[in-house]
Amino acid sequence: MTDKSYTETEEYQKEIAEQYKKRVAVFPTDEVVKTCKLLGISIDPSSLFQAMAGNVNATYITKDYVVKMNQDKKERTYYSNKVIFEALGVDTPVVEVLAYDFFEKTPYEVLIMKRSSGTMLLDDIFDLTPQSQKDLFRQVVKVVKKMLAIDFDNFGNVNSDRSFPTYTDYLKHTFTENAKQIRKQKLCEEKDITRIEEYFLKQINIFDNEQAVFVHTDMHMGNILHENEKLTAVIDFDHSLKAPPSRVLLSLLGFIDNPSQFAEGTDYYPKYKGKNFYHLFPVLKEELSDIFTDPLLLKKLNLLGIREGVDWVAANWSTEWNKEMIGNLVNKETPDSDEGLADSYYGKILSH
Repeated sequence: MTDKSYTETEEYQKEIAEQYKKRVAVFPTDEVVKTCKLLGISIDPSSLFQAMAGNVNATYITKDYVVKMNQDKKERTYYSNKVIFEALGVDTPVVEVLAYDFFEKTPYEVLIMKRSSGTMLLDDIFDLTPQSQKDLFRQVVKVVKKMLAIDFDNFGNVNSDRSFPTYTDYLKHTFTENAKQIRKQKLCEEKDITRIEEYFLKQINIFDNEQAVFVHTDMHMGNILHENEKLTAVIDFDHSLKAPPSRVLLSLLGFIDNPSQFAEGTDYYPKYKGKNFYHLFPVLKEELSDIFTDPLLLKKLNLLGIREGVDWVAANWSTEWNKEMIGNLVNKETPDSDEGLADSYYGKILSH
């Protein structure tokens, strides 16, 4: 949702790379091996390496397994991967979970998955023809549709025990908590967060009567594995939500409009800088036609985008990026009338 002026600088890319180093936990190889053994899985320590590119969780890979470990007992981080695998099973190209533990058999939260075959789309999407990209993307969206068929009777983070009766309640709660953090850390001027808050809370009841479904909130080329034009797996369900179907569009539209945002702070960024995949947009609209026919879709995406922007500012990854995001939220994403939404971030995307 930014103009990308600061995000495109080398300074920002270095800043985000450093933030990843600070925020990603590192476990000794012998600790990873020992932990997996407690769950009945033997790993060759010589084949183990840590995945670093844009990954905020401790993720370790061998030729056969992917292991995620978390030492924070406050909340589950990986449970949603188990939920989706149990719901869709081996007949759908999603992660195959072999073991999951939350501080019972091990001193950690641990997720062990079978390593899926194929190449990460992040590595070679530009080697595919536009038609092959479309064919593969259609398979991805069909998996998304299977996820959207999984419903819940409440809203919230799939990993969390806390739930909310409506999506409005969930959004109000998370927005308010993030606004508190922004004010506490003085990450922007009070008048700016107040304007954003008043705009958001005035309209958020648009989500009062939604149906909760399983939503993968981070669907992009780094979480898609394939063999040529065949999808082999959708991965990384760590941040999945019980949310309305429209929520799935945030990452999918971001993938189409500005894929470089998913490669920030990594060696992949130069390859994606300035690129887009708008030729995939008709596939998305065709496969998710029920969502795109919603007359309130733009207003919903606008509010969801504002909440996401406030969330990222509260996480405080970059002082200069925070200023840029707050400026965009105030000047472009909180118009005085609905007509102004045409010039908002999602207004411009949907106009294609």
